[in-house]
Amino acid sequence: MKEKRKKKKKKIRVLMAGSDLNAVKGGMVSVSRNYLRTDYWKRAEVFYVATHREGPAPVKLMVFASALFRILVSLLRRKADVVLLNVSERGSFYRKALLMRLCHFFHVPVVFHHHGAEFNDFYGTLSANKKKYVQKILTRVDLNIVLSQSQEKDILEKAPAARVDYLYNAIDVRDENPYSADACYIITMGRLGERKGTYDLLKALKDLDSELPDFVKAAFCGDGETEEVKALVKRYGLQKRVFHVGWIDGEKKEKCLARAMMHVLPSYREVLPMSILETMARGIPNISTRIAAVPEVIEDGVNGFLITPGDIGMLEERIRCLVSDQKLRSELSERAHQTIRESFSLKQNVRKMERLLLSVVDKYDK
Repeated sequence: MKEKRKKKKKKIRVLMAGSDLNAVKGGMVSVSRNYLRTDYWKRAEVFYVATHREGPAPVKLMVFASALFRILVSLLRRKADVVLLNVSERGSFYRKALLMRLCHFFHVPVVFHHHGAEFNDFYGTLSANKKKYVQKILTRVDLNIVLSQSQEKDILEKAPAARVDYLYNAIDVRDENPYSADACYIITMGRLGERKGTYDLLKALKDLDSELPDFVKAAFCGDGETEEVKALVKRYGLQKRVFHVGWIDGEKKEKCLARAMMHVLPSYREVLPMSILETMARGIPNISTRIAAVPEVIEDGVNGFLITPGDIGMLEERIRCLVSDQKLRSELSERAHQTIRESFSLKQNVRKMERLLLSVVDKYDK
């Protein structure tokens, strides 16, 4: 009986691998940080190995070689019961496929945690033989965890025999809604560029500039095409409207979020943006697009607004609407905060992730 109890309480060791948490920015890194910082884990111990860093090819190769060595040592010493690999597209997929083969050689199960917003685009460009290779890897991995129901269908269309489950991204959320209806910032967060609809937002702000109150300011909080954004701000004459372009973190980010009236992410391709979850967790109303998993979080007119990608006219209308109607902002804010608290909390997410990882380990042990 005592032996049984001990076995039941034993924690599994989870080796998580993905981008360098200190050198790479973005949603995938935010998810990993959340997992490593939380104390919600009850049956798992998680440790992290960085397999990728932005930079020249020799730097990327060096980082991956170092990660490969560290993972090999962990496998040889039997320090991992399951390996959780953060996967996107292109090089990320091929690197994780190699790591999967290595782990399987040591009879350690592997879970792919898919984060790639451009995975379908990547897959569409492949030759028939390379598509077969991707299908084979998706089928051979012990479990594919995706971020939405729509992404689950995408994977199964490519590899019908693959084992797939979906788990929404999540965020820690306060019990009380911290949103201020008097906030005056329009913010967008994430990698700046065409895919994120950054230039559509700039065009909308240009068109609305003469009718928006002077106290309403805009912040483009992200990395990516920052120089191009700054050039357009100057070209559109928005220097007085746009007060920040570039990545923010720490105290500066907290101050910006505390004064955010709305978050606007008019993306063309996404999976489930952490920026939407993070801002909604703070009660900040969102304007985004009807793509991927976004409609699984934002219900148009209920807890935020959805538009068609590229519809700048509707984007302008929704911004105008939120700026002019404080009561509407407050109502959307309450529902946004409630949505995250009830369905996208980190505690719920960790519980399900833990169950999925345990189920994979249990199957391997049988």
